[in-house]
Amino acid sequence: MVAQLLRLRADLLAGEVRGGARRSVAVVVGTLVALVVAVWVASVFGGLRGADPAAARAVVVLVGAAVAVGCTFVSLAVGVVDPLDPRRFLVHGISRRDLAVGLGLAGLLGVPVLAVAVLAVGQVVTWSRGAGPVLLGVLAAVLVIATNALLIRVGSTVGAWLFAAHRARDAAWFVTFVVVVLSVPTVPLLLRPAWVEPAGAELQRIADVAGWTPWGVAWAVPADAANGDVGSAVGKLLVALVVVGLLALAWWALVGRLLVTVQGRSRSRHYRTLGWFDRLGATPFGAVAARALTYWGRDPRYRSSYLILVFVPLVVVPLGVAGVPWAWTALAPLPLMALIAGFLPHNDVSYDNTAVWLHVASGAPGWTDRLGRLVPLIVVGVPLLVLGAAVSARLYGDPDAFPLLVGVSASALLGGLGLSSVVSVALAYPTVRPGDHPFHQPQAAGATATVAQTLMVLGTLACMVPAGWSAVRVLLDGGDPWPAMWIGAGVGLAVLVLGVVVGGAVFDRRGPDLLAAAQRN
Repeated sequence: MVAQLLRLRADLLAGEVRGGARRSVAVVVGTLVALVVAVWVASVFGGLRGADPAAARAVVVLVGAAVAVGCTFVSLAVGVVDPLDPRRFLVHGISRRDLAVGLGLAGLLGVPVLAVAVLAVGQVVTWSRGAGPVLLGVLAAVLVIATNALLIRVGSTVGAWLFAAHRARDAAWFVTFVVVVLSVPTVPLLLRPAWVEPAGAELQRIADVAGWTPWGVAWAVPADAANGDVGSAVGKLLVALVVVGLLALAWWALVGRLLVTVQGRSRSRHYRTLGWFDRLGATPFGAVAARALTYWGRDPRYRSSYLILVFVPLVVVPLGVAGVPWAWTALAPLPLMALIAGFLPHNDVSYDNTAVWLHVASGAPGWTDRLGRLVPLIVVGVPLLVLGAAVSARLYGDPDAFPLLVGVSASALLGGLGLSSVVSVALAYPTVRPGDHPFHQPQAAGATATVAQTLMVLGTLACMVPAGWSAVRVLLDGGDPWPAMWIGAGVGLAVLVLGVVVGGAVFDRRGPDLLAAAQRN
């Protein structure tokens, strides 16, 4: 059976060039370009054989880690077109073991893995500086090929499982968005001339970090040995073996899961209560709050918004590897996450679409609508803010940072929510319709979207100024940190109350206009 799957893989590869003339030319040209680039990079690796070991390590480890990261995210984004998806073999009665082993070995046949193999051979030449580095280089080459092949198999299978065909573009856009957002802080750093020097401190620090990641650890094994750090080389070899083992286990689990999963089966849910509507009571405020909690928990549009917050702490990595003390980077994520959380509901009314008529026709006071929509972010955000401040202060190494972080972050979160209460009714603009994909934005939102978002960012930053100024003075000159917390919490709470009151008045006055605006979305 394994041999049949390998022949099937070979036939699929041959079939890529037997289509239309345009497609055949594209496949051949793309394959040749990929292989030529791989051979050129491998030749560069070979040319580093006589270079300084530290400089060679920086080049090889960083290039190898970048290739592995590309294999991970590209395969995840385009996995919906994987012709060797295990679900395609459900009706053939193939055992789990044969299918997992066969498809795993078949994954070795392909241009991406072949290109990685060329690079792996090139790094063996790089570390041909003695019996030990050569032996570790060969072993690392095997681990590199196995790691990248499993990353491609697992990534493409997970992509095909999680993202249906009509959501492939949305998944690719989300991955691209995350990569771009996390890359923005690195651009000014990479423009410095010191970054192009392989032996420079900056690239050495990045190589140190990349050498302990799952993507770069196998590449770093012979590099550390050639640099005389045998203990680190042995440790990274063990980590690389564990990474391959975990990826193999993930592949085995995925095959087993997909062999008993029926695609497209509809799920019916039975509820015994009304959920949040029962818990919060039959009042205007309770009904709006229950509706908001339900939306934030189930609506994919809301989930895609707050999922971005998970990636915010990663922005400190470029700062740390660039030389900024890691203790100082611990102070950055929490205020930024609070600012984004306060920004999220700034167009919440438009998310309702035509359902906003329920709020208008009921005659409920506007302030209940404004405050009720903020309940999920306040109930969840405030405790997480306090917890995040404690963790950040611990990482910073000074307990006095706790009140400073609470003050700055509270002014950002509460102030942003207060501004959102006004902006979402005064400057509502078209957004994703209910039931549409989270990344399916309207073709044009007009100048209103730009004005609303700009006012939100500038207004929230203005709310952060008093607490931020006080916090900076404490960090630089010392002093009592607690006033900064009370200033930030006071400003944020004042803006929140004022925003709910003003936003409620605007909602009462512009109710019919909001309904008309929602119908244009």
